[in-house]
Amino acid sequence: MNTLTIDKTKEWTVDDYLLLGEMKTPCQLINGELIMSPAPTPNHQRVARKIFKILDSANLLGEIFFSPIDLYIDSKNVFQPDLVYLSDSKAHLTKRGIEGPPDLIVEIISPSNSYTDRNQKKDSYLRFGVKEYWIVDPGNETIEIYTPTGGADVPVFFSSKEGEVISSINNAIRFNLRDIF
Repeated sequence: MNTLTIDKTKEWTVDDYLLLGEMKTPCQLINGELIMSPAPTPNHQRVARKIFKILDSANLLGEIFFSPIDLYIDSKNVFQPDLVYLSDSKAHLTKRGIEGPPDLIVEIISPSNSYTDRNQKKDSYLRFGVKEYWIVDPGNETIEIYTPTGGADVPVFFSSKEGEVISSINNAIRFNLRDIF
């Protein structure tokens, strides 16, 4: 069995990341640093499944992808969002992953990734041109929705525990927050 050793003395690039090949351990390239994460908790998976079912039942054109799938942001950032929706998957889907801004990204946060998802990834996603970015927090039962026009500082939508969520990219994506928590 091979053991992965991460070289923390160098700045990683997409080329370095691609040399890792397919792995069982989830990892992302964030600002030139290789970040490995433990498997998601059962509650994290439960919330992801419920959101996927909502997106799938909206009969959207395009495709919805689960993590792990690589989203190539630039030469030093390759993220693996929890859920990704592409209205036109032919435009950005390649053999190695997604190489262009998706319509919707959903990140389900946990205490170990909250800072990264709320700051580094959010800013990168919005600069990259993602049309809508959801931060779903099962611990606090909240959802925050960000768009490039709204900016990264204040969500265009925020709800806690309950309330109707309606996507700005497609109003067929609608649900009550109670449906996912």
